Amino acid sequence: MKDDETTVAVALPGSIHSGVNTPPFLSGTALSIWNAKLRLQRFLLLLCGAVLTVLITVQVFTRYVMGISLFGIEELASFVAVYLYFIGASHGAWERGHISASLVELVLPEGRAREAIAAFASLITLILCGWMALWAWQYLAFTLKRGTMSLETGIPMAWVHGVMPVCLTLMTVYFAVEFLDRLRRFGRGGA
Repeated sequence: MKDDETTVAVALPGSIHSGVNTPPFLSGTALSIWNAKLRLQRFLLLLCGAVLTVLITVQVFTRYVMGISLFGIEELASFVAVYLYFIGASHGAWERGHISASLVELVLPEGRAREAIAAFASLITLILCGWMALWAWQYLAFTLKRGTMSLETGIPMAWVHGVMPVCLTLMTVYFAVEFLDRLRRFGRGGA
C-alpha cells in the first residue's frame, strides 16, 4: 500500500490485501491465511445476517399472523446476533471503521504532533482491547468449567461465549497493526 494522498482508507473492491490493516510485510502463505481469515469473517457476517433475518421474520409471522410463538426462536436469534456483532466489530477494526470522537484533526495541523496523539490513542485502544480479550478468554474458561447451558434450547453457552474472545483477539491484532502503522507514520514525521 502506498503512503501518498491518493491512498483510499478502505479495501478496494475485489482486493483484500489493499486494506489499511493488512500488514505490508505479509506475503505468500501468511498473506493467503490473512486473506482467508477476512473472507471467512465476511462470509460469517453474511450468513449471520441472513439467519437472523429469517429467524426474526419467522417469529413475526408465527406470532402476529398465526397467533403462536415458536419455542426458543428468540434465544436462537439473540445467539446469532452475538456472533453478528462480534464478528462485525472485528471486521470493523480491520477496516479501521470504528467510531472515534477525536477533535485532534480539527485542532492540530498535519504533522508529528497529530501523529503522536493518534499513536497514543491507538496504544490505549490496543491495551483496552487486549485487556477485554483476556477477560473474555477467562469468561469462556469459566463458562466451560461450569458447563452452562441455555435455558430454552439447551445449547452449551460456550458456543455463544466462544465468539467473544476469538473476535476480541482478532481486534487486538488489528489494533496492534494500526498502532505499528501510526508509530511508523510518527517516525516519518507525519508523512
